[in-house]
Amino acid sequence: MNGYEKRTALKKAAIIEAASRLFALRGVRNVSISEIAGQAGVSQVTIYNYFGDKNTLAKEAFISYIDAAAGLFEQVLEQEDIPFSEKLASIMQGKSSMVSRIALSNFNEQALDDKVLRQIFQGALKERAAAVYVKFIELGKRDGAIDMCIPTDAAIDYFMASITAFQNPGFMAAPNEYKMGLIRLFLYGIIGKQ
Repeated sequence: MNGYEKRTALKKAAIIEAASRLFALRGVRNVSISEIAGQAGVSQVTIYNYFGDKNTLAKEAFISYIDAAAGLFEQVLEQEDIPFSEKLASIMQGKSSMVSRIALSNFNEQALDDKVLRQIFQGALKERAAAVYVKFIELGKRDGAIDMCIPTDAAIDYFMASITAFQNPGFMAAPNEYKMGLIRLFLYGIIGKQ
C-alpha cells in the first residue's frame, strides 16, 4: 500500500468511526455530514467523494460494527481448546450483548423506522453474516453438534429465514426474555435439545 492509499484508508476509517459514534448518540437523520466531517477532521467533499451520500456512509458504519462482531465470533470459533457447545454459548452471549447495544442506540431507532435504512442494514447484515454462518455450521458438523446430513446451504437458508424474526422492528423493543427465547428456539428448536 503506497502513501496515498494509506492516507485514504486512514481518512475512511476516521469518517466511519466519527459517523458510527454520532449515529449511535443521535441517530442517522439527526447527524449532518458537516458534523461528521468536523469530528473526522476531513472536509464534507471528502465524505461525499468516498461514500456518495449519508445512507451509504450509514451502511458502511453498520458494516464496520458487524465486521467487528463477526471478528470476535470467528475468534471464538477458532479456539481449539473449548467444545462447540461452549463456543455456541459464548457467541450467543456476545450476540445478545451486541443486540442490546444496538437496541439502546439511536442508530437503531431511526434505522428501524426508516424503510430505506432498514433495507440497507438488512442487506449488510445478510452479506456479512453468511461467511460466519458457514464457518459455524462446518465447525458444528465437524464436532458432531450439527447433523452431517443437513447440507450447509440448507442450514444457511434456515439461518437466513430465521433472521427475519430478529430483524423485525418489534424484536429490538421486546423484553430481553423474549429475545433470548427466540434465539434459543432458533438454535435448539422447539424440543429444546442442547
